[in-house]
Parts: sequence; structure tokens; C-alpha cells
Amino acid sequence: MTGLKLYTYPNNPRAFKALIAAKYVGVQIEVPEFAMGTENKSSKFLKLNPAGKVPVLETPEGGVFESNAIARYVAGLADTGLKGTTDYEQALIDQWVDFATLELDAPFSSWLYPIVMPNVVPYNKQREEAAQAAIKKAFTALEAHLKSHTFLVGQRVTLADIVACCSIFNGITKLTDDTFLKPFPGLKRWFLTLAHQPEFAAVMGPVQLCSSPLKYTPQKKEQAPKKDKAAQQPKKEAAPAAAATPAATAGEEEDTPAAPHPKPKNPLDALPPSKMALDSWKRMYSNTPAKSFREVAIKALWEGGDVPRSQTNEHFEGYDPEGYSMWFCDYKYPEENTVNFIVMNKVGGFLQRLDYVRKYAFGVISILKNESGEFPVKGLWIFRGSGIPPIMLDECVDLELYEWTKVNLSDPKQKALVEDMIVEEDKIAGLELVDTKVFK
Repeated sequence: MTGLKLYTYPNNPRAFKALIAAKYVGVQIEVPEFAMGTENKSSKFLKLNPAGKVPVLETPEGGVFESNAIARYVAGLADTGLKGTTDYEQALIDQWVDFATLELDAPFSSWLYPIVMPNVVPYNKQREEAAQAAIKKAFTALEAHLKSHTFLVGQRVTLADIVACCSIFNGITKLTDDTFLKPFPGLKRWFLTLAHQPEFAAVMGPVQLCSSPLKYTPQKKEQAPKKDKAAQQPKKEAAPAAAATPAATAGEEEDTPAAPHPKPKNPLDALPPSKMALDSWKRMYSNTPAKSFREVAIKALWEGGDVPRSQTNEHFEGYDPEGYSMWFCDYKYPEENTVNFIVMNKVGGFLQRLDYVRKYAFGVISILKNESGEFPVKGLWIFRGSGIPPIMLDECVDLELYEWTKVNLSDPKQKALVEDMIVEEDKIAGLELVDTKVFK
């Protein structure tokens, strides 16, 4: 196979996945210089990936985006066993690929991004602690598995090892020192074993484990330079400040501190005011007794109503379709969801990593069960604004695992489904409801 081009920024661990797989299958991938912020917005690039994100693989047949999909494509270009040799092995490999994306990559990103990009992803101590706890939980599961396995699946390197290794690359080289890794010797052995494989080393280069973890440092406010005392003394013949003219002050240094730079605003905060207060709906949802939920909360959602048990006699104005939007999300790979508790943990982790959007969102996630024994996942979201919040689109890696559809409330079937999901009916879209998780 020739003519493969991978577009990415330098040292992107998500791009490493495909490049390492290429070494194993013996194909060449060109990595041209690529200017993020400009080239990824071009019409040519958007034909390869309409989301405008990297990595993207250009092939003779067209573009492939999302790092795991790219790695799977490359791994399948030669029959080397990277994708497994039996249906069962393939399922196990996909299992660990999903585990790495959801349980490793996502929380490590939640921990790292606010440290290295505080202007883009605001730092939150509770969110950092939650990410660390999630990583320790995932590492514990990996450690238990690796006590009796050299590699994640079988007796050789597979795509599962490649994806998982790349998913923890930034974390294990920037965030987790010896103290953090002490309970996980098997995981550490596995990572270093992979890092020293020629195919990994050719892409990653020499790997050094973290010895001094990156820490969040609050940004210092800019201050005007101090003047000497003589300069601070008022001049005897100086004109009153109110009478000063530009000509009189043009050459003088200002005495007042420099105005601080305004904090970047969330674009949702700049939207026109809405009659609907999302927090008011959340209290309506939480305070309404279960026995009268449909009659009180659902009716109030469309028509407005008094919030039950409110000590301030709060009135909820009802859903505002001009200021808010509703969305369904459906997990794309229900065939992977065959173990109930794993699915619940997967959904719980997804919601846990969305703390930064809580001000602008309300969600109900239904874990269902079909006749095949699978556990499909369907969500209903209320978002401030007409679309999915921009910060979710930029930062939530889980988003790509769901199919998103805007709710059409003029369709009686869709409106009824919204109500059924909020009420937690026994049947949702014809499927048995197993559990519901709420984001509020």
C-alpha cells in the first residue's frame, strides 16, 4: 500500500497508534508538515474530516479519521495478527481498545489539559482528583490482568497493546511518578516492554518515565512596574487629574496598575437571556415525587409550573426552544456492551468527565437491554444554545462513540420518547430499561 498520508501535529500519541501499527505491517506512512489552526480548516482537509480535527489518514480511497479507526485500518493492511486471528481474539482486542480510550485516555486528558492549556480548559481541583481516582481504578484492573499476561491479548503484541500504550503515554511520562506507579509493577513492566520494541521505539523515540510530575500553577496576574518613590510624589505644579489632557500626559508612565486581561468567556454565556433557568428545571426534576412525576414535572417541562417543596416558592417557566436544544445520543457499538456492570461503569465514566459542562447541560442516560442480551445506551440531553456545547465538541473524547441527533419536538413520537426517558418508564423505545444515570 502506497500513498498514505497522516495529518497530525508533532508528537501526538494518538497518531503514534497508526504509525506503530504501520511498522508491524510493513507499510510506509508519510507525515507531512501540518499547520494546526489553518490547514485543518481548509476545504480540502474538511473533506477528509468534517470535524476539522487530527489525526486524519489520507488513503487512495479517501480519508479515515479518529485515531482508533485509523489504527485498525492500518493494522489490517497485512495479515500479521495485530487485529487477532479468531473472532474471540478480535473481540478481546476491541474490548481493550475501548477500555484504553474510555478508562485511560479520557481521564489522563482531563488531568493533563488544564495543566498545560489552562486558558483553554479551566483547572478544577475536584475534576483533577476525580481523574486521578479513575486512572488508579483503571490501572488496578490492568495490573490484575497483567499479573498473568505478558501482553493484553495472546502471546504477542496486538492492536490492544498499541492503543493502550499510546493512551497512557502522556500520563506515564508527564504525570505519574514512581510513587503513583508503585502499586502497579506489572503495568510498568508491560509499558517498558512495549516501549523497547523496535516498532514502538522507531515512532516514540527514547521513553523516560515521569520523575517530576507536572503540576498546575495558577497564572499570575500582570502588574504594572513599580515606580520609585520620587516618581510617586505628586508634582507641585501638576494640573488636577480631571483637567489633564492627552498632550500633558502622553509621555508619562501611568501610576495605576495595568488593567487585567479579561478572562475568556464561554460563548454560551453571551447568548440572549432565556426565560428558562436550567437549575430551576434540575430542582423541578429532583423535588418532584416519583408517584406524580409525569403529572407534575413533565407537564411543567412543557408548560411551566411551581417547583415542589421549594422554600422560596420557585416557579419554573418551562422549556425554551429558542434558548435551549434537546439531543438524543446513541452508543454506536451496542454489540460491545454485553456485560451489565462494565456498561454502567462506561456510562458513569463518561458523565464524570463532563463536570465542566454541568452549568449548561442536563442529561438522562438510559441503559437498555435487547433480545440479543446486549445493553444499548441511549441518552437525552438538554443543552444551552442550539447545539452541543463547543467545549464538549473540543474536549470530550467520548462524544465520537455516540451518534447525536437533534430532537424534533414537533414529532409526537420523539416528544413521547423524551418524556419516557425522563420519567424512566420500564420500556424505552421498545427495549427494557435496566438502569438510568442522570447528569444534573
